[in-house]
Parts: sequence; structure tokens; C-alpha cells
Amino acid sequence: MTASLICPGAQWLAHCHSRPGHVQEQWEQTLIAEIPVGIRFDVLSVPQPLGLTLLLELGEEAEGIPVLEEHVKRPVFHLLVHPGGMDDWPDAPDTAILTQGALFAVPSPAADAIVGAQQHGLLWRTVPDGYGRLADPDTLLAALTRARAPERQAARVRAARSDFWGSRHHPHS
Repeated sequence: MTASLICPGAQWLAHCHSRPGHVQEQWEQTLIAEIPVGIRFDVLSVPQPLGLTLLLELGEEAEGIPVLEEHVKRPVFHLLVHPGGMDDWPDAPDTAILTQGALFAVPSPAADAIVGAQQHGLLWRTVPDGYGRLADPDTLLAALTRARAPERQAARVRAARSDFWGSRHHPHS
């Protein structure tokens, strides 16, 4: 077995395709494989700032949800979600939903994240667990609604600034 299928998450993703060996070949040749969406998972894409707030709003529910970060133009988080549950979601300018018929380009979860970020701008923030743990669409929509509230965005920014400045400015005794 080659390196790109060593971890359970890579095996699970490869088997989301009707030809798992094809996924393996793509990972070996280009480091990226296209996997059909809408069968084993759908994808919710949000800008990184909203994605960070969304994950905070999910709290413990965020544990183990596969999240792929994209850093090509503007940072985006792609969350893997149970299929079919986002079909009736309202359209929103800050989200994109991939479902039945779409292809989703992913690096192998077993690949080196730094190399991935440098070569193709993709890295797994949270790799698939190999058992198919995905975000629940209803829980995700409720957390997304809370995350969009201006006061939640402001609170996240304040917390991030506090962490950043607190770690760099220590009072001298």
C-alpha cells in the first residue's frame, strides 16, 4: 500500500469514489483527486473567518468533522456534511454548497500538509476519521446562523486579538 492510502481517512475518501484505485492514482500523479459529491458526503464552503466562528459555535460538535482549508485566493473552509441535508437551505452570499453531480478536489489526508499548502493551496484542518463522521446539516445550519451574527464575529475577533497580543506582550516585573 502506498503512502497516500495509509491513514483511515484516505481510505474512506478513496472509497467515496466508484473507483478507489483511480483516486490513489490521482493522488500519486498530481497530489489531488476529484471525488464525486452527493453520494457519501456534501460540502459546505465558507470564508475562513466565518468558518472559524462556525467551528467555535459548533463547540464539541466540531470534533472530528472533516474540514479542508483552501488557500488559493482567499482562505476558505470546506466542511464535509451528510448528503442531502442542505438541499433546502436558503441561498446565502457567504456560502457555497456542493452536492449531487459536483466533483470535489482533495489532497490525500495522509499527505504532508505543508507541502500541500505550498504546492496546491489545500490542507486538511481536520482529516476524515475513516468511519464517515460528517457534519449534521441541521446542527450546522443552527451554528451557521449564530456564527453570522455580527456580535459573534466581533467576539471572535476580540478573542483572537486578545490571544495574539497576550502571547506577545508580557508585563515586565
